[in-house]
Amino acid sequence: MNCLEFRRAAGADPHRLSTDAIAHRDACPQCVAHLRQLLAMDATIRKALQITVPPGRKAGDIAPRAPAVAAAVFANPRRWYALAASILGGVLVGVVLWASGPRNALARDVLGHIAHEPESLVVTQVPADAERVREVLARDGVRLRSNMGLVSYVMSCSFRGHEVPHLVVQTAGGPVTVLVLRDEPATRAMKFHEQGYVGTIEPAGPGSIAVIGGSAAQVQEAAERVEAAIEWITP
Repeated sequence: MNCLEFRRAAGADPHRLSTDAIAHRDACPQCVAHLRQLLAMDATIRKALQITVPPGRKAGDIAPRAPAVAAAVFANPRRWYALAASILGGVLVGVVLWASGPRNALARDVLGHIAHEPESLVVTQVPADAERVREVLARDGVRLRSNMGLVSYVMSCSFRGHEVPHLVVQTAGGPVTVLVLRDEPATRAMKFHEQGYVGTIEPAGPGSIAVIGGSAAQVQEAAERVEAAIEWITP
């Protein structure tokens, strides 16, 4: 089991992991941290939904300093559940809007592309062929002007109808995916957190660069190194 498969399994039910998932968790510090975040979030949600009002208690006994409207809600369990349902509905609407926006659709497509190549996301000190890295970048009108660190994976991939460089850069915290997207212009940085990954799509040259990893620190380290190392040689 790799990191992507583990995070999907943990996202489905962090309390019931398979034998393979447990073995991966025990060997991967990054996924241990991810699982802790999921469990903490799950506990917070459970706590929020388990608020009850004992029979005979007054609203003022529960929230003596709360506004009158809030007190009335907590005094009536049915109103509390209705409020919780409305909040949940708002969250679901937000998820739909996230998926429908054009810029967020790009982030979704980037994550979908990564899912097709999970074998690239491994911790290793074995570098990819340096000439191959230069060749793949050159196809997209990019060259290296400095060392971006250990690149362990390089591939020219089809993405939204174009061939794009797909790299994996090793950081202090683990492997980070980099997609060079000449044909996907961005006017400002877009950060996202989805499917257990942290990512950013940064304006670069005529297009953008997508950087996706397991933590914000990994993404920032890789983004800074890549942006400093590459140069666009064609408009």
